[in-house]
Amino acid sequence: MPRFLEGWLADVVNLSLARERVKKIRERPIYSLSRFIKATEGKRNPIIAEFKRKSPSGLNENRDIVEYVKFMEENGAVGISVLTEEKYFGGSYSDLEKVANIVKIPVLMKDFIVTEKQIDNAYDLGADVILLIVKILTEKELVDLYNYATALGLEVIVEITDENDLKIALRHNFSTIGINSRNLSSLEIDIQHVKNLLGLIPKDIIKIAESGIKTREDIMQLKQAGANAFLIGTTLMRDPNKIKELI
Repeated sequence: MPRFLEGWLADVVNLSLARERVKKIRERPIYSLSRFIKATEGKRNPIIAEFKRKSPSGLNENRDIVEYVKFMEENGAVGISVLTEEKYFGGSYSDLEKVANIVKIPVLMKDFIVTEKQIDNAYDLGADVILLIVKILTEKELVDLYNYATALGLEVIVEITDENDLKIALRHNFSTIGINSRNLSSLEIDIQHVKNLLGLIPKDIIKIAESGIKTREDIMQLKQAGANAFLIGTTLMRDPNKIKELI
């Protein structure tokens, strides 16, 4: 991994460790992302629409979060991903709680999760799904956090970026794997890389293609390679109406 990326990851991990415990009483039921994806397949493209205010890749949007997530739900999204990382993505726990109180589809807390405390916050604030990134965790941490989250009833997307990550994920029979198309050396998007990894994952595992999806052709190629769902952020943040074409 490039040194500058190691430094960036160390920074976001340290910031994640510093986040406070929220302690709210959850009232929202848990919605199953895997069920929503399976129920949608064959009818429309299962899209998880992501809300993020900014990103290191250059996104900087000031959309109304309520209007955005309602629009995505009304237009068939199977889930909403909410970036809660503050420094680099402009997110907040307030954004997550707000979305969980609005929609009746699965909500993913997208963050650099490294502690059980963060998972407790995800649960209490109304998230149904969390993301665990193989690249930033030891194998033991990954398994322990996965088991902790699922014991609460949350679903987990285990995110991989390369074959080594995939080997770790497959060793533990995780039910849902996300494949990030961003090359960690160049930070460029490489959808062909995702397609290659998709071909190595068993059919019974739910596979979510992440990052860099811009067109219906991208989706069709990824679907043909084995993707079951698609997490789309920047494209929809810049043009919410694009979901009507992509879905």
